[in-house]
Amino acid sequence: MNSIPENIQDLFNNIVQIRKEEQYKPISELLKIAEYNKKFLLGLRKKFSNNFKENVSIVTCTNKPHFIENILLNYANQTWKNKELILILNKDDLDFNYYKKKANRFENIHIYQIPEGTSLGNCYNFAVDKVNYDFIATFDDDDYYAPNYLTDLMCAFQYTDADIVGKLTYFIYFEEKDILALRNPFQEYKFLGKTSFLDGGKKIVKKKVFDSVNFRDVSLLEDVYFCQDSMEKGFKIFSADKYNLAYLRRSNKDNHTWKEQDETILKWCSIISKTPPYRHNILV
Repeated sequence: MNSIPENIQDLFNNIVQIRKEEQYKPISELLKIAEYNKKFLLGLRKKFSNNFKENVSIVTCTNKPHFIENILLNYANQTWKNKELILILNKDDLDFNYYKKKANRFENIHIYQIPEGTSLGNCYNFAVDKVNYDFIATFDDDDYYAPNYLTDLMCAFQYTDADIVGKLTYFIYFEEKDILALRNPFQEYKFLGKTSFLDGGKKIVKKKVFDSVNFRDVSLLEDVYFCQDSMEKGFKIFSADKYNLAYLRRSNKDNHTWKEQDETILKWCSIISKTPPYRHNILV
């Protein structure tokens, strides 16, 4: 993992008023202080969000009918106005008309159904061929995307020269244990090295990347391979802030592609809180 770029350090110094006794600390240490971290994100949003009106295509692939409301609300609640949703149904017995009726409440939603034997990687490739816009965000069907999720990641395309922007550091809520934790702590505002990757559903990709890179024909680790293949082609990947996203680790593990036990995942995290609700901790 690389260090925080110099231009972002300059932005931090211009946006955040640092207490006198902490002025000697490096930016990487100051970002560990929640007050400074949130002020920096709010300052970036204020500085960049009104100058960038690009359209964003949100892509969600699903084979779980009970997450349709979550999918639609994550899309509709985004404050970024210029958007569309490409929804891929990846199960043969899902009722296409049911999804169509549900989606009619909202604008710019396009639904497609493809055979359930299609790998997740090829589901994404299919969706990329259907998008209308130059920035492509992947949303998981079962996680929580707060209203400013898209806005903050889109801002990062203005203060970096990244081709892919996402979150290496992010919150995980363990439903069964009522624990909120942080995955990959303190890896914000940095470009990824070749040994790092962004998990699926936590990134926005410039469409031009797909002229050179496709998702591999796999249903596991497709996000790892995509990041590796993109970096090998010379594309830059940037890890922005940690806020406004929660990976929801549900009690029913059949809902997850990542089958690791919660106890094991917790060993890789820092615990933030042991009491619900979790959302107030992740919102900025």
